[in-house]
Amino acid sequence: MGVTAYTLVRTDQRGIKKLVNRIGKLQFVKEVTPVYGEYDMIVKTETESIKELTLFIYNQLRTISGLTMTTTMITAKIKKK
Repeated sequence: MGVTAYTLVRTDQRGIKKLVNRIGKLQFVKEVTPVYGEYDMIVKTETESIKELTLFIYNQLRTISGLTMTTTMITAKIKKK
């Protein structure tokens, strides 16, 4: 079973369009949506495991210049009765 997560991203406000395009090309990224408010974009990812998600966030996403903070939320899997 795969892991779906949403990462809220804050940036330094320079070149958000370029950041959206760059992040959208990364492995595991399914969608990048710019938003208004406390965060600048939401990144939807799908990985095979929590470990793979962790490696993606630390080794790929957070290394991008211009990102200042991330908060990741992993979706819950609820079985239907």
